[in-house]
Parts: sequence; C-alpha cells; structure tokens
Amino acid sequence: MKKVYFFFLLFTAHDLIAQNRLPVFKIPKSVKPDIEKVVSDYYGHFYSLKGDKIDETAQTIEYKSKLVPQGALESTITQLKNQVNVYSWQAVMLTTIEFEKAAEKYKELFHQLQGSIFIAYAGKQFKLKGEYDSPDDSRSFASSILSPDVENKAARRLKIEVAINYLLPDWSVKILVYEKDADEDIRPTENYDAGLWKVPDAKVSK
Repeated sequence: MKKVYFFFLLFTAHDLIAQNRLPVFKIPKSVKPDIEKVVSDYYGHFYSLKGDKIDETAQTIEYKSKLVPQGALESTITQLKNQVNVYSWQAVMLTTIEFEKAAEKYKELFHQLQGSIFIAYAGKQFKLKGEYDSPDDSRSFASSILSPDVENKAARRLKIEVAINYLLPDWSVKILVYEKDADEDIRPTENYDAGLWKVPDAKVSK
C-alpha cells in the first residue's frame, strides 16, 4: 500500500511540473467595458470623468480623466474654449519604437470595439460600426473611426476612434471619443474647421 501511495505522489508531482512547463497564452482583456463607461458620460460632456485641470492654452483646457482604461498609459479630457460644451476624451494605450507591436495593438483594439453592443444614455443600445484603416510604416498615421449603426443623425455624431501615429522616436496607439457631424451632414457653406474634432495640437496629428 505504501508503494502505491509513493508512486501516486511521484506521478502527481511529475504532472504538476509538466503543467508548469506548458506555455501560458494570455487572452487580452477587452477595452470595451471601459469605453462603454466613457460613452455613457459622453452625453454629459464627460462631467463625472473630469479630474483636475492639468493644462490650458488659448484654445483648450486639458483635464485628467478619472477613468484610465485597462492597460492605458494615461487618459485625458480636452475642452475647446471657442465652442460651447465641446469636449473630447482620449487614452494613450501604447507607445513603442516598434511599428509591428504598435500595429498589432491598434488592430486588437479596433476588433475589440468593432461590432460591440453599447448601452448608452437612457438605456438605449447601439452597435459600433466602422471601417478598418490598415496601418503602414511608410505613413505616419492611420485612423479607424467607429460610430453608432443607427439612422439618428444626432446619435451618429458620436465617434470612437482608434489611431496609430508616429512622432519621433515612438509610435503611439490611442483611443478617442468625441463628437463630429458626418461629412455628408455638413453643409458646404458652413465654416467648419475639420481639425477641431480631434484633440488639438500634435497629439493626434500626423
């Protein structure tokens, strides 16, 4: 009986050692729950997410975001001073000198959000839909923009953007949430600065 027990312990220990040697594949946690929280506060101009003021220029005021998505390096909220209640939210998800690593993260984040069902203001649901802009290290910027797949034009103003851009020496990957009219909804005679929908300055520009 003692011999049987000894061999049982021996094989159990061998199995545990073998299991520890097996490669561990980590499934990346989806950023969707955090972005859904941001979207739910989008209709309130990110009021509940707005933290301390960290910077101010002639055109903008920048605040810390109280919500920093899983894995993000930082998260901020920007207010445009020359327009009423125009805010944008952004999170820096990765900075790296390796284009392949940045491109992989960019693609991963897009696919986590593409087709996701979100519960927004007043409990209404919508599905995110957008086209994937494939990145290339021969250009410094790629951007995939998603919006609610609904008929309501006001709801479609919500944009969730996954962007990758190069600013020497690093590639950065960001997620942005902001408001912008669809191009077909903007009147040709309207004096509209298309650059205002993004966080200003060089942070998300080419």
